[in-house]
Amino acid sequence: MNRVGIFLFLLLWSFPGLLSAQAEDMRVSERVDWERGTLILEVGFPIEPKQFEPDSRFEAEREIERLLPGLFMESVVGIPFDSHRTIGDRIKEDPSLFQALGNTAITSASKRYSRIREDLLEVQVQYRFPFYGQGGFVVPLIAHSRPYPMERKLGFVPTRNFSGLVIYAKGELPAHGKDAREAVRPAVFPKLYDEDMNLLLSVQMCDPAYLEKWGMAAYTDSEAGSAFLERIGAVPLRTVARGVFGINSTDLLLPSDAVQRLLVREANQTMLRQGRVLIVIDSEED
Repeated sequence: MNRVGIFLFLLLWSFPGLLSAQAEDMRVSERVDWERGTLILEVGFPIEPKQFEPDSRFEAEREIERLLPGLFMESVVGIPFDSHRTIGDRIKEDPSLFQALGNTAITSASKRYSRIREDLLEVQVQYRFPFYGQGGFVVPLIAHSRPYPMERKLGFVPTRNFSGLVIYAKGELPAHGKDAREAVRPAVFPKLYDEDMNLLLSVQMCDPAYLEKWGMAAYTDSEAGSAFLERIGAVPLRTVARGVFGINSTDLLLPSDAVQRLLVREANQTMLRQGRVLIVIDSEED
């Protein structure tokens, strides 16, 4: 089923009889801002030139708002959830998430602008949907109430308490289990492993309160500036990813010595459970 078909299916399932002839000619585009944890949805709603009048913009905006839950669902289903599933796959596994995410579209959408194109043939509206925080659409996807325990490494390893973890993962990396190199693809809940594929961090190991606050990890193409200071603090452990893993190429393999430095101290395990992880990847323009 193509994108238009998915949208019509979702829309008519949720709101039968809602689709108008003009809605079929809507122009819809979406973009995920992984650095800020935001889904950006832009809608262009056509206006008949002979029918334009002062209320045309208001009527078009009202129609877009009526269609917004379906537009949101059509845009969100393809976002990578983890190494092998999208958010749409999670909805198939748990259909109750469909309504929970649809309600998010109504309660958390932020309208950033609304304008009429210069030729008066289209109303253009941009909405933003936060991943995290109050009303964040990732919150219904968090299925556990307490973090699972991490493996505690025994013995002496020279280390210290770190305030965060910064992983450099630019360019193409060796793809574990494949004869190829692949670029890291952002996901809502990636996993971290050591070089022997021992699990370091998964969503189930993270504190749900921090997952709701800012997620499991943040992505950026540059750690310059103070945007992530609250998250990673002043003394993070910095390391370079050794490989990528998963059908969606979302999971990272880290140097085993770096993993040991994290797991021998309870304070560093707590830091990881709080999602104080920053992944540095290529910019979208690269």
